[in-house]
Amino acid sequence: MNLLWGECTWEEIAQAAKEDYLVVLPAGAIEQHGPMLPVDVDARLAERNAVEGAQCARDKYNLNVLVLPPLHYGQSCHHMNFPGTISLRFETYIAALSDILREVARYGFRTLVVQNGNGGNQTSIEVARHKLMEEFALAGRDVKIYVHPGHSDPYIREEHRKARESGLMKDEKQMAIHASAYETSQMLADRPHVVKTHKMVKPPLKQTTAPDFAWRTDEISETGAFGDPSLATKELGIRLWDIWAEGIARFLVKISEERGSGKKR
Repeated sequence: MNLLWGECTWEEIAQAAKEDYLVVLPAGAIEQHGPMLPVDVDARLAERNAVEGAQCARDKYNLNVLVLPPLHYGQSCHHMNFPGTISLRFETYIAALSDILREVARYGFRTLVVQNGNGGNQTSIEVARHKLMEEFALAGRDVKIYVHPGHSDPYIREEHRKARESGLMKDEKQMAIHASAYETSQMLADRPHVVKTHKMVKPPLKQTTAPDFAWRTDEISETGAFGDPSLATKELGIRLWDIWAEGIARFLVKISEERGSGKKR
């Protein structure tokens, strides 16, 4: 069986449903990532993390997993004032995500996992999966939708701590995830040709902590970047990709142990 849903035939997908495969949906976004990174960073993060995590789960932990074609567009309204950002309305995104997951469940898959690559998607993903939970429960269907916890994943957090202690990952302090050394390092390791290295500079921020209101990025950063991209290295990026692959694989193992899905027969 192919790892990628899009490379399977309908007969193979029907067989995968009978064998109770885990199914992973990468959820990305097309949004600005400062002057040094392309707008497809989050789409790439979601897709590669999902594929490499699922591949690790197959090869190392002997799980049956399929990875759906990614949903590249997401909810990015907080970046709306930067050209290149393409944000779906909340209603559109929730509907699209729900339709995809509903269709997968319709074929008999019981355990679905969303691998989210964009923080802006999080609220809509939660609404979608709770709406579907209600829908499936009322229909008496045993379908569960999980979301990988991202940076809160215990394995990933611990590996980040080790990377900081070793000096590989610097403490950027100022809201250091979006378009920071973290994501810039990942892109240097993944597609160095798309990184404008001469623009990897620390941006002056209007404030260094997130405000309590629903904010737009341009209200905090003039360049759209946070943290300190100048600290990015290819070496750190390679390590981060490996950390996420293992973290996601372990999350899939945990789900398989809870649900029984994904186990070889």
